[in-house]
Amino acid sequence: MPDTALNSTGHTPTPSEGAHAISLAMYKDARLYDFALREDGLLPDSLIATNTGWRPVHAIEPGDMIMTFDSGMQPLVNNHCLTLSLDTVPSHKRFLMDVPAGALGNRNPMRLLPCQEVIIESDMAEDHFGDPFVLIQALMLEGFNGVRRQPIAQDLTIHMLTFAQEQVIHCSGATLVSARAESDFSPLWSAAMATAPGQPRLSFGQLRRVADALNGAATGHTAKAALPV
Repeated sequence: MPDTALNSTGHTPTPSEGAHAISLAMYKDARLYDFALREDGLLPDSLIATNTGWRPVHAIEPGDMIMTFDSGMQPLVNNHCLTLSLDTVPSHKRFLMDVPAGALGNRNPMRLLPCQEVIIESDMAEDHFGDPFVLIQALMLEGFNGVRRQPIAQDLTIHMLTFAQEQVIHCSGATLVSARAESDFSPLWSAAMATAPGQPRLSFGQLRRVADALNGAATGHTAKAALPV
């Protein structure tokens, strides 16, 4: 893809570089790192669709069956929990994305990390890139259906659910969010499992065009939150 983002060293990574240690999603986030939190994941009160109903992400354990967008019920490999201390977060990055009820299919208001990817449905993406379902970082949705930045003033606890392969999961109603492969955290796991490539992604420049369409630019296209079938 011609618009591949530069990483923090100014180097343009190739898809094969560091593939066992870092997800392709993080390559696409590189241009956002200078002005937003690097981390993805879900806040503790986020509700996840499981085989026993909606459960808060903090209560989900390895082996639990999680509903995915493409692969039905899948067993969770791990629930990685991370605490970000506020005093380690630069002042200009101390914000989350506030998502009003219904903006992304969510039943209740929710908050997302700026670099957490969600799926939206865009006829512009379908016309230009061949697929209406697009993974896009929450930060790039600012202004769409009332999505806005919300300052944070305390430490953050983040839960990162992982699977044998990267998945898209159902969160807080019909919101569809990305969840990593366990190989992102463990090169040994990757070598043992030989996981398949993750979700297809547009380049940063292509996502910017989709985001412009979302936010009302004169593109002649429409977009909306993707809903589970």
